[in-house]
Amino acid sequence: MRYLLGDYTTEGGPGLVVAGPDGLGAAAAVVNPSWVHVGPEAVYTLTETEPGFAAAWRLGEDFALDRAGQGRSTGGNNPCHATVDPTGRWLLVANYGNGDGGGASVAVLPIGEGGTLGEAADVFKLSGSGPDAERQSGPHAHQVVCHMGRVLAVDLGSDRIHAFDLGEDGKLAPAATTQLEPGFGPRHLAFLGDRAVIVGELANAVSVGSFDERSGVFSFGVPVPLPGGGVADLAALPDIGLEEDSPQVLPAAVVPDPGRGLVYVTVRGTDQLVAIDPVGGTLVRSVPVGAAWPRDAVLTPDGTLLVACQHSGVVNRVDPEGGSEPVTEWTVPGVTCVAPLT
Repeated sequence: MRYLLGDYTTEGGPGLVVAGPDGLGAAAAVVNPSWVHVGPEAVYTLTETEPGFAAAWRLGEDFALDRAGQGRSTGGNNPCHATVDPTGRWLLVANYGNGDGGGASVAVLPIGEGGTLGEAADVFKLSGSGPDAERQSGPHAHQVVCHMGRVLAVDLGSDRIHAFDLGEDGKLAPAATTQLEPGFGPRHLAFLGDRAVIVGELANAVSVGSFDERSGVFSFGVPVPLPGGGVADLAALPDIGLEEDSPQVLPAAVVPDPGRGLVYVTVRGTDQLVAIDPVGGTLVRSVPVGAAWPRDAVLTPDGTLLVACQHSGVVNRVDPEGGSEPVTEWTVPGVTCVAPLT
């Protein structure tokens, strides 16, 4: 099986690259493709810059990457997550914004023939703030997902999940808002059956609950703290300009595992993969990923996870049951995203 890897070119990454059992393919020249989404007709990358851009790509012979149409503005700053809606007509983009909370929004880009992108049909600007003066001075859209006919935007800056209705014209209409605990800092959300699991980056915790299809509102239980602990030796890592006082423990991805009935969370700083039982809302186990700063992760057909470890610049294969040591599959500086090609 092959995967598309996204990375930060500002940290030495090659751009968008195909990875497989025979190694890495030739990279496509794109700046900071920190998020990659594989759509029905094309692959989409986000350029995480101020302002932000989205681009469509097609896979040619021998998995060569060719640009499909022209890149488009996402209408905001530092886009960090995107998905194609269930109809295949729209690319939905979460613009994280800048450090002052500006430029945070959810954009809707039309998808044309062959997966090409058009100019944004809507850019819904978010508002609000949270108690963390450094990280929550304004809104920060960190993820956008589609569930039960609604578009859901996770806002780290205001401790909210916004639910929208998406019109035939690509316009977003606010439907409901779920307010989480102040300072939770929601980053990513995932569903397993009728359970919803959301990770709080700022609280280093997870909350488990449910989503009401009619109202568009979530009901979450009390946040469960994730393991803290020691931090990787920054001096032993590649020099990418890290500060010694950089944030210590920050959870990132949420990955459902229907086969085992578990949800996994990657935790940066402690560099662990934590397994959670979404039925009981309890932690099951925590295993090391074998490298520094795990970001995105994807479950593979054999039940292991491929974890993008940004600061070590590797993608490691991790056994979530801890039965074997992590193994490095590919070396890609600044790697942040692993997207399976189906």
